[in-house]
Amino acid sequence: MIYLISPKNLPVLHSSLGSDKRIPWVKLLKQLPPDYKPKRGDQVYYDIFGLDPAEQKKISGVLKKSGAFWGIIDPKGTAVDPASFFFKGAADYIGPNLIKKGLNKRRFTEAFQRTRRRAGDASTAYYANTEYNRAGIKRTKYKLPAGKFPGWKSLRSGTSETFFFLFVSLSGSLNLRTILGEAAFTVLKNRLREVLQQSFRESDALLWMETEGNNLLLIPPKLSNARIAVETAYKMILNSKLIGIEKFGLSIPVDFTFALHYGQTIFQAPGKTGAVISESVNYIFHLGTKKAETGRLTISGDVPDGIISEGISDLVVPAGVFEGIPILHTERFL
Repeated sequence: MIYLISPKNLPVLHSSLGSDKRIPWVKLLKQLPPDYKPKRGDQVYYDIFGLDPAEQKKISGVLKKSGAFWGIIDPKGTAVDPASFFFKGAADYIGPNLIKKGLNKRRFTEAFQRTRRRAGDASTAYYANTEYNRAGIKRTKYKLPAGKFPGWKSLRSGTSETFFFLFVSLSGSLNLRTILGEAAFTVLKNRLREVLQQSFRESDALLWMETEGNNLLLIPPKLSNARIAVETAYKMILNSKLIGIEKFGLSIPVDFTFALHYGQTIFQAPGKTGAVISESVNYIFHLGTKKAETGRLTISGDVPDGIISEGISDLVVPAGVFEGIPILHTERFL
């Protein structure tokens, strides 16, 4: 059974379901029954319309404690941080675009089956190792160095170092320069630089390269830094529309494309990277521009295990092999 719980907004859900609301597979209720105990195959979705952050947190805790498959319905896109629900254990998010398009049983079934498939994937490491073996590929994966990261000012130019490489593109192949014009595009690039530096500050990222429409950040080779960067990227993907309006001042919708890799390169200070030649740098740009998809974070199999926190591990799925390396990417949500 699929339960759609909406204390203040049932007419909208009735309208979105259309004729499907008469089918017995779904129940629309104002409140989840206090004695509810999930049965095999149950799905519970809670409409957060009109709920303040404290109420949303309380509901998330109740649903997580129930042990049911649960998701969030956000018909007006009012969630300040949609990713936070996944960190609390949510398995799905239904936003305003999907509400407007219309809900049906197939959509809920696909979400449930996707979760079951993810549960069958033991871990990123298992998937990566299996794909390497199937393809007969042998690669030397760089390991995380021991000790503390010395800091960006302490790195010597011309030395070989290991890093996490985070590729960022705004709106993928969309030609923003043509759409906005030269002056507005320059302003956008400056604002994007500020947003990236501010957003990834906690992960101690360095904005290393900037090209026409792509950016490359270096993340210190530490598990904690990479985890923070991954969570930040995921939050930016989910909040891209809001960022576009509030941070960039754009009237057109924009999306982010992220790709993550791990490897070695000769280090040079930002602005002096023109002569850098590196297999890892080439790969991350290829991954970001040729394979990564808009609205997703794509992760190469060379990234060490453990960088995906428990809160979003269920949202990362296999995505095949690219240039001899298995990859994964985050689910895309509407």
